[in-house]
Amino acid sequence: FGSSSLQAFVTAAVRLASAMRVVLAGVPLVAAGRFNCTPVVDVPAPKDITDLHPSHVSVVMAVGDSITAAFSARSDLNEARDISWSIGQGTEDQLTFPWLVSQYSSKVEGQSTKAVLPNDVFDLPHGDYHKKTDNLNVAESEGAAHRGSLDEQWAYLEDNFGKYEDFDSRWKVLTVWMMANDVCGDCNSPTEEGKTFPVWEQKMEEFLENATARLKNTYINVISTLDLSNIARIQRSKLGCTIEHKYIVKECGCIDKGNSTQLAMLDRNVHYYNDRLHKFASDWYAKLQQQGRTDIAIVTQSFMEQIGPTLDFRFLSKLDCFHPSASAHEDLAIGLWNSMLCTDNRQGRCGMHFSPDIPVTCPTKDSRFYTGPDVVPGPPPMGILV
Repeated sequence: FGSSSLQAFVTAAVRLASAMRVVLAGVPLVAAGRFNCTPVVDVPAPKDITDLHPSHVSVVMAVGDSITAAFSARSDLNEARDISWSIGQGTEDQLTFPWLVSQYSSKVEGQSTKAVLPNDVFDLPHGDYHKKTDNLNVAESEGAAHRGSLDEQWAYLEDNFGKYEDFDSRWKVLTVWMMANDVCGDCNSPTEEGKTFPVWEQKMEEFLENATARLKNTYINVISTLDLSNIARIQRSKLGCTIEHKYIVKECGCIDKGNSTQLAMLDRNVHYYNDRLHKFASDWYAKLQQQGRTDIAIVTQSFMEQIGPTLDFRFLSKLDCFHPSASAHEDLAIGLWNSMLCTDNRQGRCGMHFSPDIPVTCPTKDSRFYTGPDVVPGPPPMGILV
């Protein structure tokens, strides 16, 4: 996930790239044909945010770190931004959230369209924006709230709003996943006792204030995070990954080399961040109601919370055994889509528990994105729990 030492990794990975290309030759990146929904037509225009259907959305935006930049998703040194789970243009064989929206909306803009190398790896996360092809994907590798990334990425977004005709009046989805690089070093003590969490908390609040003050007709996703000890579990199940992370790469605090006590503390701190995200959503739900705002919603999408043993090596890039793979990006896109459409049983995740090859929820004419009060999900079924 969001790397804390990407420049060191890139240098080391160059040595591995030739061998990895041989290993990966002929291996398909993702399964094809996961979208089998029928078209939906004649959905009435929304009266407000509570009436938002996928067919109404015509602009997509995303903020985040190397996950949303899709670093090494194709198991190379590029940011595969064209297939990023929440903001890449995608294809029928590589589903993304914008691609799913485009199956219902006649016009969708804002997607990132091309794989690119990170900008200036020695100065990351700053400046990792490629204006010709990133569009409204402003995620930066190594992005973190405590490194100023939410401020910088909001500025990138604002600079681009004017490029889209009738931007203010169009219905938009903004997806924010900014946590991994803020929490991943917290392996030895509760995160609230450190210096990073209060900065993350402050910067998240400031970002939401900026977004609600400037944007109209916008559905804002805030994404909670899986238990990161699972990345360590998967890494350590493969000898090559174990050697790579023991001798070559150092990423995300204790994931590489931490003991069970440290990994348990890391998961505990992920839960603490996730709980705060739920409080953000709950507080803003009340605040927006008090302000009479019927054009905007802030919703926690918690499909990844507490997931565990169903994730396997398919979830990670084969190059760095760390960042999400192409198939993981597709799973994340479907997880987000399904969560947004889950309206009747959010505590039970509408029975759709995140795992590899999760099926796509097919919206009907009457489907709407969830905009109600925040709901903390119950634990996944046994066998999916850590």
